[in-house]
Amino acid sequence: MVTTQPRPAIAARNICIAFDGVPILKKVNFTLQAGEVHGVAGSNGAGKSTLMKILNGVYAYDSGQLRVFGRSVRFTSPQMARRAGIAMVYQDLSLIPTMTVAQNIFLHQAPYRRGPLIDDRRCNQKALELLASVGVEADTSPQARVEEISSGQKQIVEIVKALAHDPKILILDEPTASLTQTEIERLFAVVRRLKQRGISIVYITHYLRDIFAICDAITVLRDGETVFVQKTQATTVSRVVDELVGQATESFQWPRRDGLRTGTPLLSVDRLTTERVHEVSLDVYRGEIVGIAGLLGSGRSELLNALYGVDRIIGGAVRLNGRTQRNRSTGDAIAGGISLVPENRREQGLITDFTVSDNVVLSIIAQLARRLFIDESKVLSIVTGCIASLGIKTQGPGQTVRLLSGGNQQKIVVAKCLAGGARILLLDDPTFGVDIHAKHEIMKIIREYVDRGNGAIFVSSEFKEIASFCDATYIMKWGGITDFIADRVTEDDLVHAVQ
Repeated sequence: MVTTQPRPAIAARNICIAFDGVPILKKVNFTLQAGEVHGVAGSNGAGKSTLMKILNGVYAYDSGQLRVFGRSVRFTSPQMARRAGIAMVYQDLSLIPTMTVAQNIFLHQAPYRRGPLIDDRRCNQKALELLASVGVEADTSPQARVEEISSGQKQIVEIVKALAHDPKILILDEPTASLTQTEIERLFAVVRRLKQRGISIVYITHYLRDIFAICDAITVLRDGETVFVQKTQATTVSRVVDELVGQATESFQWPRRDGLRTGTPLLSVDRLTTERVHEVSLDVYRGEIVGIAGLLGSGRSELLNALYGVDRIIGGAVRLNGRTQRNRSTGDAIAGGISLVPENRREQGLITDFTVSDNVVLSIIAQLARRLFIDESKVLSIVTGCIASLGIKTQGPGQTVRLLSGGNQQKIVVAKCLAGGARILLLDDPTFGVDIHAKHEIMKIIREYVDRGNGAIFVSSEFKEIASFCDATYIMKWGGITDFIADRVTEDDLVHAVQ
């Protein structure tokens, strides 16, 4: 008996699209098999988001062919994609904090009414059924306000909100970006349940561990082209990394540097105390990258905020080049030679509707004033120099920052810090949410910066980064320093040390 192969859920062939004459996707091919979880990976700016927005009807492609379950389609709106059975959950969640879980799930449809009024009782019951369908009804109440639930629960509520439209295809954009390991495992369980129900899933992520844990296949995009397609069981992490960056990754190893801890420290912190940090002492020497390893809530971000003048220091001393620093404000810190790359670049590091130029010089604008006017020639010189030296991919100083990839946005945050002439760079998870190639480029920038006689404090949620990148490491727990490791350290060493 001849068996027919089921039609792919999505078959995209030779998809092309350009914006303002600039090609973004160049004959991209992508196939999602029915009932499959398919990972999509690529560097920032590789074309992942653009392809997904085509599949979800946000953009209409210029040429090529798109089929959904064998039917040729050309979506011109998300509503058209939804009617075809496609739903997308974006990285930036769209929940309203003051509304309940059920109200958010049915925000765009309100299907159950009693006359002119919404029937909250029926909405709550239906929301409970949807939560039960993914196995989280015991953890998340339909009547709980969204502001009261965890990040992991919010992510799952966003997925359930998409499931309310009864999709056959679900696109998940960076679903684990802000989750703890426990929340990630819970999300994986939900994805597996959806797969068992026959829902086909596109899973976009920077985290290769996610792809090899949950996906059946992987497609890698690079510079707007499809460069690699394979079943996850038939490939390896190192092979995927090579395809992501377009080169072998041996050069991504950072050599250990010894003998840096001599002479007077560039930065000396002595028994620093705030409301959330207790008697922290540490030193940073010239040419040194010092790691801070700690779990969320350990005080690592609060320490950086205190050094940058965000949190009030109530005890202890901070010295830069042997001179006491009194950082009562961020302005004091910047003037003294300390700058911060914050944990959340979009909310704390950038004004995304401003231009590249505006963002780079924002913190030093007073220094660029000449009487009542800004010295535009000096601004242009600084900004073009940063774009060139940091390898920022942009159409120019006048481009709006929100149009750039995450990796290039992070480079602009670093550029803003370096433009002020900082001697100490405080880095709070600087590679979070960027792809592996952008991570390497950012780390290379930091290394070159400290090699010029500066210093850096490096906080990362990925202990592997601290172990491979930092010259010395402090362990932080409960708002204080509990250990110092000057020798080479492994990821496992740090995992055990922070517990």
